[in-house]
Amino acid sequence: MTSVLKRALIGFAMTGLIVLSAEAAATPCKCIDRQRPSERPAGVPGRLPELVYDCVRLESSGTALWVGEAGRQHDTSVLLVHGLGDMAHRDWRTVIGPLSAQFHVIVMDLPGFGASESLRNGHSFAGLDRVLDEVVRRHARGGRAHVVAHSLGGAASLNFAHRHPDRVDRLVLVNAAGILLTNLLAMTPDRAPLPQVGIAPIDRVVRRVDARVGGWGRSLVGRIDDNMDVGQWLKRNPVIRNALLGPHTQVDAAVGLMEHDFSAAVHEIQAPTFLIWGGDDRVAPVRTGQVLAARMAQARLHVMDGTGHVPMNERPDAFQALLWQALTAPVEPPEAAPEVPAVSQGDVQCDARLGMHYTGRFDHIALVNCQDVVVRDAHVERLTMVNSSATLERVTITSADVAVDVRRSNVRATDIEVSGRVALRADASTLDLAAARLEAVDRGIDIVTPSWVYFSMSEMAAPDRRGSLHLAWPSAPTPRR
Repeated sequence: MTSVLKRALIGFAMTGLIVLSAEAAATPCKCIDRQRPSERPAGVPGRLPELVYDCVRLESSGTALWVGEAGRQHDTSVLLVHGLGDMAHRDWRTVIGPLSAQFHVIVMDLPGFGASESLRNGHSFAGLDRVLDEVVRRHARGGRAHVVAHSLGGAASLNFAHRHPDRVDRLVLVNAAGILLTNLLAMTPDRAPLPQVGIAPIDRVVRRVDARVGGWGRSLVGRIDDNMDVGQWLKRNPVIRNALLGPHTQVDAAVGLMEHDFSAAVHEIQAPTFLIWGGDDRVAPVRTGQVLAARMAQARLHVMDGTGHVPMNERPDAFQALLWQALTAPVEPPEAAPEVPAVSQGDVQCDARLGMHYTGRFDHIALVNCQDVVVRDAHVERLTMVNSSATLERVTITSADVAVDVRRSNVRATDIEVSGRVALRADASTLDLAAARLEAVDRGIDIVTPSWVYFSMSEMAAPDRRGSLHLAWPSAPTPRR
């Protein structure tokens, strides 16, 4: 193709884009709420009385966006970003009034939710990033804001704060969803009950899909087998996705959420971050908050016991107190890890026991036929497991040989450091590792017989792998030398 023809085609395409943009700008801005009054909880109006509403057309996409503001007389802006669900900005109904007494409050219905139009090219984090950037730039005082975000909105805002640090003063994440590796919810024994997205046709289809593939509907992520990642398959086949689930924003947003890797954002964000989590959340388990607190430079986690996925509406008074602290209190450094005693308890062996707990310093912990073991706030020179299951939290394991050796066992570890000649050896086992650091002289992962090792927000320094880990490790045995 000649350069003249290339320029002609590019010019033609740009002309088309300019025409489309002009048409979008000329089209009257209409924001029509998708939610019928009968679908809202009793006493919740379509328009919240504290807010002044406007239907604005985005410069970046021409999308009509429903925006509300309160407390316009104040100099500091707070942007509230909602999650999945038909309530959209109304999920924040309990906090808008109290916040507007001191802050300029901005809410919106994300594209495709509430009364906002859908993005023309589908739901993606890049698209949401442009939306958040434009809203803050156009509406927030000085083009900056504190950003408070829930569930899907928390994930989108985490990405936004990473890409636009000049727009975000403080970041408050409330039960942020989709941060851990997407496989984990489907393969976890105590996985959450099947969630409802609030649109009856989707809920019915997802229940059928869940029954057919053994849990995919619960997480929108599970694998049918080692060679079939349903999430990637659906992402590459939008026609099939729409035929299976319908062309609804909620499903498109959830699929986009499960495909995003937040590793860089989690490691690089410098904005003071306040994590508020419902301790009983089965959609975005509190472990997600623990991982963020362990990996983010300036993050503090506050867990609301006895609270589920929507703490601002389940326990509004307690939530408002935490939110006020997050937005107004002096920024404090992250909490230091608990001190581990210097004196070792030596070698301990658990033999056919249930629910044992180990804390402190040990030379060797050996678990044989033990279930539901917890090792927390510990330094261990070696960990071996046979026919056992264990949860590890804030554990350091350092060995001159094989640091962690598991056979026919299940391990769930959060915020751990492992180093040795071989960091992990797995034999017919399953390991779920989040916020893990592995160092090895010879080999980071040694698979003896097929095993399943999942990494979320982790990293490794070893001959077989260096760098970040947010993946499922190959399950095939490691080639022997």
